[in-house]
Amino acid sequence: MYPVENKEDERLIWSRFLKGDNQVLSLIYLQHSNALFDYGCRFTVDRDLVKDCIQEVFCSLMRTRSSLGETDNIRLYLLKSLKRKIIRELKNANKQSSLLTDQDFPFDLRWAENMDDQLHDLDEKKQLLSEAMQSLTDRQKEAIYLRFNRGLEYEEISFLLNLNYQSSRALIHRAIEKLREIIHIPNKKINQILFYILHQ
Repeated sequence: MYPVENKEDERLIWSRFLKGDNQVLSLIYLQHSNALFDYGCRFTVDRDLVKDCIQEVFCSLMRTRSSLGETDNIRLYLLKSLKRKIIRELKNANKQSSLLTDQDFPFDLRWAENMDDQLHDLDEKKQLLSEAMQSLTDRQKEAIYLRFNRGLEYEEISFLLNLNYQSSRALIHRAIEKLREIIHIPNKKINQILFYILHQ
């Protein structure tokens, strides 16, 4: 699992930004832009839209700095902001946007492109696993991605998906159970495989 950020360091970095340190905003961008881009590309194949939305998130930070509150989890704050921005743009592009909820947009769950050659010991299960991953609901896919690709804790996943803690745990548990039943391997092994193939 990804190492947990030092919350005090995160709080200090964010505080420096709130006080007007623009150099620290560049540091924040460098630390998180790749993760933001990968997450954004799960909602749309329009990579330029994702890049524009990331830029807008950071421009918005500059514009609204004086009204922003404290945080000790910058990554989570940015992921939430980007998701909200992308969904808003996708809704605006859809003529029936007023009828759409955040859950109506597909989420692309796939393993890292460089993993095919490294899954030789799972050759007989690989296609089945791919099909099993696609059988999950988009909400389950996003939760699995956030847990095993981004290494988020259940509380963080709850925040991004607007769920309570128990619901986020249940969502991931049901997704793992569904995968396990389809490809017939133990629960613990599923966890190891998901972390291994989704981790980038």
